[in-house]
Amino acid sequence: MSRQSPEVSIILPVYNRESTLGRALDSLTAQHARDIEIIVVDDGSSDGSRALAEACAARDPRIMITQTPRNLGAAGARNVGIGLASGRYVAFQDSDDRWFPEKLTRQLEALRESPTSRACYCGAVYFSTNQSYYIPRQGTNHRPGGNIFEDLLASNATTPQTLLVERGLLSECGDFDENLFINEDWDLALRIARRTSFTFVPDPLVMIYRTSDSVSSDRSADAIFREWLLETYASDYARHRRARARQRYIAGAQHLALGNYRRALRLLVQSMRDTPSPRCAAQIARIPISWLRGRRPA
Repeated sequence: MSRQSPEVSIILPVYNRESTLGRALDSLTAQHARDIEIIVVDDGSSDGSRALAEACAARDPRIMITQTPRNLGAAGARNVGIGLASGRYVAFQDSDDRWFPEKLTRQLEALRESPTSRACYCGAVYFSTNQSYYIPRQGTNHRPGGNIFEDLLASNATTPQTLLVERGLLSECGDFDENLFINEDWDLALRIARRTSFTFVPDPLVMIYRTSDSVSSDRSADAIFREWLLETYASDYARHRRARARQRYIAGAQHLALGNYRRALRLLVQSMRDTPSPRCAAQIARIPISWLRGRRPA
């Protein structure tokens, strides 16, 4: 007898997170929304992550575990989970974070109240030993819900842990781009926003923990991604010059900090052409000074 499909499939990729995986899984099994399946995708862990997941699965039949053929990274592991999902909706959790028990019920209620929306995200608390703050950050987006595509061109207000989307929507717009090293969720959010409006639950329903081995972007990777974004969505940025100016400015500032002066100059000048600003002009003025300092003998 085949199992009835759940309302929500939760996909949790894990790679060597034995110390935090239990916390993440406990926050999923404690959800007030009970009609769920939890798909743990072991992305080639060499520690006790797999054994811990199996122990949790023995206590809760809603947990299933699958193994990737090799280490695929977060995007690839999530895509494996999407391929196995059977729920009407798909949600994503990271192996070092925590959901509050009402997370799914609040988002499902929001989607029922907004029948034209096929995707939802919520607020979250970003926590580290040095600082904590609410996301999305103030000023990240002008309209937290509805048609947020233009806002997403400027900045990503969503994170994988806060998303709840129709599974059929992922079939239409595609999965995570496995060629992206960082910010693959930003690209996916843009593709989702092309097809549907978002509902937004402002209450912080997710704790995102910054640990010493968290996957995070460095300046070089971030600058390269933003240039990729500008190229991939070039026609959209041509219609939204302020968002394009922002991406060019940030990428240019990153390259300036890295000493890539030619690329920095090109991007910052392009940003000034889109939307002139004193801040961008000041960065351009820094380039010859930084270049001369770099040429001085030690």
